Amino acid sequence: MMKRYILLGVLIIAACLRLYNLAHVPPSPSLDEVSIGYNAYSILHTGRDEYGKVIPMLLRAYDDYRPALYVYITIPFVAVLGLTAVAVRLPSVLLSLITLFFAYKIGKIIGKKYFSFEWLGHMTAFLLAISPWHIYISRLGHEANLGLTLVTIGIYFFLAAVIENKKRAWIWCAIYMGLSVHGYQSEKIVSPLLMASGVLLFWKDILRAKREIIIAFCIGGIIALPAMIATISPEGMVRFRGTSAFSPDSAVATKTTAGYIQAQSEGDRVGMLIHSKYVAYTSVFVQNYVSHFSPIWMFSGKSREAHKVPGLGLLYLWEVPFLIIGLLALIRSKMSKSTKIFIVLSILIAPIPASITTQAPHAMRSYTFLPMIQLIEAVGFWDIVRRLTKSEKWSLAVVMSVFLAISTVLLWNGYFVRFPLEQSDSFQYATAPAFRYAKTQENKYSKIEFSHQGSLYQSYMFYLYYSRFDPQRYLSMGKTISGGYEASHTIGLYSFGFLPKHAGELKENILYFYDIHFVPSGARILERFVNADGIVAIVAAIK
Repeated sequence: MMKRYILLGVLIIAACLRLYNLAHVPPSPSLDEVSIGYNAYSILHTGRDEYGKVIPMLLRAYDDYRPALYVYITIPFVAVLGLTAVAVRLPSVLLSLITLFFAYKIGKIIGKKYFSFEWLGHMTAFLLAISPWHIYISRLGHEANLGLTLVTIGIYFFLAAVIENKKRAWIWCAIYMGLSVHGYQSEKIVSPLLMASGVLLFWKDILRAKREIIIAFCIGGIIALPAMIATISPEGMVRFRGTSAFSPDSAVATKTTAGYIQAQSEGDRVGMLIHSKYVAYTSVFVQNYVSHFSPIWMFSGKSREAHKVPGLGLLYLWEVPFLIIGLLALIRSKMSKSTKIFIVLSILIAPIPASITTQAPHAMRSYTFLPMIQLIEAVGFWDIVRRLTKSEKWSLAVVMSVFLAISTVLLWNGYFVRFPLEQSDSFQYATAPAFRYAKTQENKYSKIEFSHQGSLYQSYMFYLYYSRFDPQRYLSMGKTISGGYEASHTIGLYSFGFLPKHAGELKENILYFYDIHFVPSGARILERFVNADGIVAIVAAIK
């Protein structure tokens, strides 16, 4: 009974850290969240997305394409709560709690079988519950959380099949791994590699469950196939070309081509080899991959880093000894060699999707580091406890209490206090008051024009979101033709695009909204709109 209470306590702690002030931390809906929210709103009321596509498998967002499953999960929340930040974020929070529960289940299986440590699942779940990495991303309305949840459930059923010999678990594993490729882009690489690794490592176990394996393979394939086909379609490849470090117009490709041409003109065969795309691309991939294991990136943080709590790493510094000791204890343990390798491979596979893209290291694209890192740390805790004390239960309680207190203090200051003030510009915070002001001015001007530069990037979508613009009316007006940065949009009185660069080009009876860095000198500023830190981000101006 006590085990259930502790698990419930861990889930309550996790829920509190993820639900507290969810509407305002992050400080405002992000670029992705307004797109997900409005498209869920549009599909709810019309059955079509902003582009007029009926129940799309890939969501077209700003001329980018992403798996649409999270949008469909969001629809019931938008129906009940309206088009709000909480409606878009709450599914992520709930998914993160499901991830937590299955992290507990994974730890329980491993602990019971190999360590005689009945609390391993609780410790794994607790470490994930207070993880700054998991808390930050789980409070965002983003499909990365769906991908992690589905993969974690898939891993649990895989381990249940090979460790506990639950043959039906193969089918459930296939279902969730198949669904995961509909969840997030990274899982299109992570899930197949995990399953291929599992097949190679546990082929003897697989042979003992031929019937279930055949059924699982068929079900998983049927579920995953539409997503994989959509991925290699012209639309699906847009995302890859836009984020790939190796696309023809990427910095790497440009530099490689220039170096190769120069070496060729000089007859430098060594230079031609060095600047060949195969060598150059391999070098970039390796650098990107290794960067995800940098202790500085993992365990420390500046005031502003993508998807990181200000002043904190993705993992707490105090987790270092648990991680090191846990890894050594895992290697020394009586665990089967195949299981050891699978656990380690699940971590080594995690950064691969992020390593073929730009902006490496990338916390969101390598999100499937979790929860296996916490599992290894929990093993480290077990190793320390068994050496120092015989009371596992009270040691667990003491450690949880101490680190909960430390982590709450660090998180509170970094995430709930500093983050919404210091990084509100990243969430285009000032767009909401700008649109509210524009609404009050509609009867005074013949036209209202918004820039889509800087703080007003993709301003048309923020307008649709904040105005709760009727999706049926929007589709009848011509819908979104292109969500690209270069494209302009007209929605009734409003237009969105590049604005005049010089005051002399401004027209009478038009209200202009500029990012503060692009407002032309000589324009008459009527109103200023600030970010949460009080710094002006957007201005309303006229001729």
